[in-house]
Amino acid sequence: MQAYRKSLPPLDTLVFFEAAMRHLNFTEAAEELFVTQAAVSKRIRQLEDWLGVDLFERSGRRLQPTEAGTYLAEKTGMTLDYLTQALSALKVPERPVVRIASVTALAAFWLQPKLKEFALSDEACLFNLATADDLGDLLKPEHDLVILHGDGRFPGWQSELLFQEVLTPVGMPEIIDALRSGGGGKQPALLNYPRLAPNWIDWTGWIQRTGRLDLKDWPVQSCASYNQSIGRALKGLGIALGALPLLREEISSGRLVPLDGATLKTGMGYYIAWPNMRPLGTEAERLKSALLEAG
Repeated sequence: MQAYRKSLPPLDTLVFFEAAMRHLNFTEAAEELFVTQAAVSKRIRQLEDWLGVDLFERSGRRLQPTEAGTYLAEKTGMTLDYLTQALSALKVPERPVVRIASVTALAAFWLQPKLKEFALSDEACLFNLATADDLGDLLKPEHDLVILHGDGRFPGWQSELLFQEVLTPVGMPEIIDALRSGGGGKQPALLNYPRLAPNWIDWTGWIQRTGRLDLKDWPVQSCASYNQSIGRALKGLGIALGALPLLREEISSGRLVPLDGATLKTGMGYYIAWPNMRPLGTEAERLKSALLEAG
């Protein structure tokens, strides 16, 4: 066996030669192999030196195979095809990876715990999660599934509703209890966040739509994001405008308490979407079904 291997040239020279023969151009062969033109030329020269014969006549941009080159190309092509078939029969197939993208707040408060449950289930598959708040970053064709906020109309995408958006003020129990009792004292800050899309509702929009004008003169504290506003509410630094479906754990544990009679159904929702341009794979269908059931 060792003697047999010693009678062969370096195998990569045959791969480079086969590509050069198909293209009859070193530059095009290099592009296919993701190497430089010089690397292809070097491997071909190495093979010619090993054989002791020229394989190409180098005249102009196009290569002309010699008689030896034509003969070797036929045998090399058959050998590489056979080797490819043998390796494919042995190789363990790669598991598809579902690419999922989500708005940041939903990913932090709702999606990641659901993905953990899915990953531990018998239906689990490989997935990659990306987060963004810009619609253009979410609705990229390479994403298999996207979870986003809106009215369900996303051109070029199909969608199903996960849950409706319901907004209500939330704060630590002692802050909400003080408001319920009507006691005096310093008004807590309204923890506001930037409106990154026209259909996002902040404290100003919430007060206008609910008619809670008693809150319009309360101090406002700007936060960098929705997530940060919830984080500050959990520290007792004010009242956040919470999306109830995203805060089930915080509310059920008693860490945050909603203000009574102050909910707003915005008419928007959180949707799971997938592109029209291609069918969902089996793994993506399983993940989509699991998330819809969890919603």
